[in-house]
Amino acid sequence: MASPAPYTLCRIYRGERVYYYALFRDPTTGKRTNKKSVETLRKALGIIETAPIKRRDEAIRICQKALEQGLIFEKKQERTLLSYLQDFYTWEESEYVKRRNTLSPGSISIDYIGTRKNLLDNHVFPLLDKNLLLSKVTVGILEQLQLQLVEQGVLHHATINICMTAVSTALREAQRKGYIPSSTSLFIAGLPCIHTPRGILSERELALFMQYAKEKSEKRIYLACLVALLTGMRSGELRALRYDAIGCEMITIDQAYADRAGIKAPKGKKTRYVPCPEFLCTALKELALENPFVTMPSLVFWSKRNGSVVSSHYFSERFTQELVRSSLFTKSALAERNISFHSLRHMANTLLRGSVDEHVLRMTIGHSSQQLSDLYTHLSQRGLKSVALAQQNNILPLLGHGFALSPEQVDEQEQEDKEYIDDGEEA
Repeated sequence: MASPAPYTLCRIYRGERVYYYALFRDPTTGKRTNKKSVETLRKALGIIETAPIKRRDEAIRICQKALEQGLIFEKKQERTLLSYLQDFYTWEESEYVKRRNTLSPGSISIDYIGTRKNLLDNHVFPLLDKNLLLSKVTVGILEQLQLQLVEQGVLHHATINICMTAVSTALREAQRKGYIPSSTSLFIAGLPCIHTPRGILSERELALFMQYAKEKSEKRIYLACLVALLTGMRSGELRALRYDAIGCEMITIDQAYADRAGIKAPKGKKTRYVPCPEFLCTALKELALENPFVTMPSLVFWSKRNGSVVSSHYFSERFTQELVRSSLFTKSALAERNISFHSLRHMANTLLRGSVDEHVLRMTIGHSSQQLSDLYTHLSQRGLKSVALAQQNNILPLLGHGFALSPEQVDEQEQEDKEYIDDGEEA
């Protein structure tokens, strides 16, 4: 005798619309369930679709999948908040990451996920009730978690906000998928933060330090400081800087290096071209050629250990060490003034600003918007020359290189910048 069908489909007409419902037969008792909306089952399966189900074969596929995934008779084992967050921020397991990067390749990096996973592992997970079900999360529980992080006194408010945002992002996705009731409020206000401005060196301090670094420091750290000061390059961009990216008086910045992701696009995901004095380009190429681990030059700032990429802390640690060795600063003074290797990027902004049009400066340093990107072809023709002259006039004299422009040259440059701005606005 043939087994009875596991479900029966029926159509209900309401106005001009057709709705499919299914009556499922319990395989143990043989009894039928109350009718269930096939469109509701589709939503429970996580299939995001707003169009109504019009075809019978489509309704059959939904019902079959609902049976296979245990939505009808088998009670799904509810996940705990802890296990959900652990999977959500595990690169290899996260469905959220896979979906986002499939729809928009590269939108979430492995370093972004890894940073948040480390924060949660170290500070959030130890505070969670290991038996708390995902569906039972409330805003009160989130507020209690935030309060515990504050009371521990280990993290700054800004870091706590990153932790709570990571949790909230995962919970919003869980709510979108129906794991948490849509009526549950998950909003929690961020903590107030007082951001310490990035410290910079005075022009006198900069001149004294760069003179010291030129005479006493290792060549690679001196050149790293010099190129960061002149171009505003980030440490990740310096780690990935290649021999073939250096021209005669220009550096192409088209990649960066991160510990987990490896070689990747620079921040902003756009290639940019930065003027660099000829003597510095030559010195950078010579440094790349000194790598004893390779036959063909590749990386400019290579590791002495294996000729590969330098560590993520190399520039920051060596910069701090050299500042202290120069006797210009103590460690406590550097911490108090918030001076780090990234300060050289801010120095580049400070010393070039006023001599270079703001649009040109943002494109050169790497703070561009889409509108500025549209002007890039024009920038490569005129704007880069203004940056090179500003480097020559505003930065190199502080370091004992180059010369200041004459008043006539300054007038000529201001006229060229004015023409650039006018043409750029028309574009």
